[in-house]
Amino acid sequence: MKRSSFSIFLATLLFISLGSWLAPALNAGEQDYYQRLKQSWVNMQKVFETLNSHYMEELDPYALVKAGIDGMLDHLDPYTVFIEEDGERRLKMITTGKYGGLGMEIGMKNKNITIITPMDNGPAKKAGIQAGDIIRKINGQDVTGWSTGKVSENLRGKIGGTVELTIERPGLDAPFTLTLTRAEIVIEDVRYAGYIAPGVGYISLGGFTDKAAREVKEAIKQLQAEGTLEKLILDLRGNPGGLLDAAVNIINLFVPAGEAVVSTRGFRESENIFKTEHQPLLPDTPLAILVNRGSASASEIVAGALQDLDRAVIIGPEPTFGKGLVQKVYTIDNATHTKLKITTAKYYIPSGRSIQKRDYADDNEVIRLHDADSLLHNNKHNVYYTRNKRKVLDKGGIEPDIETARDSLNTFMIDLIRQHTFFNFTVDYHTRHARWDTQIDDSLFAAFKSWVLARDIEYTRPGASELEKLKKIVKREKLNGAETLLSRLEKALSEQPAAQFDKNRDNIKRYLLLEMAEKYKGRKGRAEVAAFNDPVVDKARDVLQRESYKKILAIK
Repeated sequence: MKRSSFSIFLATLLFISLGSWLAPALNAGEQDYYQRLKQSWVNMQKVFETLNSHYMEELDPYALVKAGIDGMLDHLDPYTVFIEEDGERRLKMITTGKYGGLGMEIGMKNKNITIITPMDNGPAKKAGIQAGDIIRKINGQDVTGWSTGKVSENLRGKIGGTVELTIERPGLDAPFTLTLTRAEIVIEDVRYAGYIAPGVGYISLGGFTDKAAREVKEAIKQLQAEGTLEKLILDLRGNPGGLLDAAVNIINLFVPAGEAVVSTRGFRESENIFKTEHQPLLPDTPLAILVNRGSASASEIVAGALQDLDRAVIIGPEPTFGKGLVQKVYTIDNATHTKLKITTAKYYIPSGRSIQKRDYADDNEVIRLHDADSLLHNNKHNVYYTRNKRKVLDKGGIEPDIETARDSLNTFMIDLIRQHTFFNFTVDYHTRHARWDTQIDDSLFAAFKSWVLARDIEYTRPGASELEKLKKIVKREKLNGAETLLSRLEKALSEQPAAQFDKNRDNIKRYLLLEMAEKYKGRKGRAEVAAFNDPVVDKARDVLQRESYKKILAIK
């Protein structure tokens, strides 16, 4: 066995054995705990040694132990994970928002590794790389079949190092090669900040790194410098979260010093209470928080704490994700840079409720829920109260105070999005047009329609699966005359794609506008356009401008 593999194996067994120290803390009815733990340790060690000695093929000890570790962690929550060296780099990037790279977002489009957008002032942008460019080779290696994760690993690295890219660009006859030098890439947490109406500011926050609170504070001060900030919308939709300290500091921008805004506690970890420490920047400014299913972790702490303190109205189409777990990172082996990220506690917001959904513990023999959490397995929910005595439940996630309509798209729109028609058209348009007048007029709409209809796009017929079931029933039951009705129904459902464009004109123009803005103005340009063409933002603006704002929060 390799030395590093053996170290990990011993560390794993040691990790298991540490549980025996906690045996006295268990219930009196579990006196056999230590014996069962000891036997499990022995069994694991014997299974490993026996497999390594007798299996018909040569085994990789590291991979075998890694599989055992993964199997053990699979029985826990999804955030308790084994971290190897590449994972440590990703973890650092998440917490700091910084990494060594080329500054471009990539994705899989049409089965090709494609540049989604180059970041402003990054090496890729400075080298002339454009959205829609396809990466064919990295340092001479063909990337066909590579995942986006593997491509990212090869693009990122030591600052100052070079990367050779072979690029294929739509509209050019042949690929070309560039050599780029990695730089420190700083991902901004604030996507966009500006006024969407007189006196109504808007800030879109995309993450919670260690600089998020500073960026939000600077954005607020910039809004104050540009005009009179009377009301504010903080958009946390699609924000996956990040650092707890960042969440607490952002809450502190809106509530006084000394306020308990979140606490953590676990079965083996005593309660820790986090309080605001500074005077707020906006103590009384009416505030709306936008959320959706993609708002998680630190986003939910901010939304939940401000909801519990009746400091903000929460607006969105659905509850937030429901991720309220605390992780700490423990070193397993210094030689191999391996670590274990363990969920050690849960977050609790001011009302006392947890925002964590409990699906990770459903039908799980390993995890034993305690106290209030156990109620949720019987579809019961604990009742809590906000500062102004509004009733809230711990259903998992934060439920909006005002629920907006979901973005409903028919099968035609879904087909257009799924097959990247908006992205591909705007890439083609950007390649051929140096300028765009920031509008989706009739001529551009017609150009998009012609472009799509000229291509081999797959369209899903509405109700196709249900229709096939009806045909089988009619055939089986020999229902005379039903075939004619089914034929008429099939004809009605098989409306020509060209007719669907006018039916979906508004949605098509909205999605086209976002893609065009990104191609010509980058990510910030897209965020700005989105803010002015979003019914949820419009709803938040209306709520803030009405007396009903105080009524919603039970402010007397």
